[in-house]
Amino acid sequence: PSGEAARARILDAAEELFADRSFDGASTREIAARAGVTQPLLNYHFRSKDELWRSVVDALFARLEAALTSRLDGLRGVDAVTTAKLVVREFVTWSARNPQLHRIMTQETKADGPRMDYLVNRHVRPIYERTVAMLDDLVDAGAIPPIPAPHLYYLLTGAGPTMFVLAPECRRLTGLEPTADDVIEAHADAVCTLFFGSP
Repeated sequence: PSGEAARARILDAAEELFADRSFDGASTREIAARAGVTQPLLNYHFRSKDELWRSVVDALFARLEAALTSRLDGLRGVDAVTTAKLVVREFVTWSARNPQLHRIMTQETKADGPRMDYLVNRHVRPIYERTVAMLDDLVDAGAIPPIPAPHLYYLLTGAGPTMFVLAPECRRLTGLEPTADDVIEAHADAVCTLFFGSP
C-alpha cells in the first residue's frame, strides 16, 4: 500500500507541474520533492520522465472517460437531446474540477511533437469521433445549429473548459470564483443554452 501511495503522490505532483510548467519546464527532481519522495523512488516507479508524463495523461483521460461513461450508463433510454445536454454538463463540470488536462493539452500543442501524437492517437481521436457523431446526429435532428461538426467540437471543447483553465484571469476580470459550485453550474447552463437554446 505504501508503494501505491507514493506512486499516487508522484502522479499528482507530476500532473500539477506538467500542467503549470510543461514537460520541459517540470523536472523530475522537483516532482519528487513536491511528492515528498526521493529521486531514486521516483525512478523506481517511473523509468523515465516520458513514462511519467504518459502515466499522467493516461490517468487524466481515464478519469474523464469514467465520468462520461458513468453519466451515459445512467441515461439509457433517455432521448438524444437530453442525453447530449447531460453529457455536455458532465464535460463542463469535469473540466472545472480537472483543468490540468486542458492545460497539458495546451502545453503540448505549443511543442507539437511526439507527445502530441500520443495524446491525439491514444486519447483524443476516439473522443473526437464519438463527439462528432453525436453532434452530426443533433444537427440532423434540428436540435442544434447547422454548423459543421469540427467547428462545433472546438466550440464545445473551448467553451466548456476555458473559464476554468484561465481561472486566474477569470477571477481578476469578473470577480467570479471559477471553482465555486454555483459558478460551475451557471457555466454548464450557459454552454447548454449556447448549443441547445436552453439549459
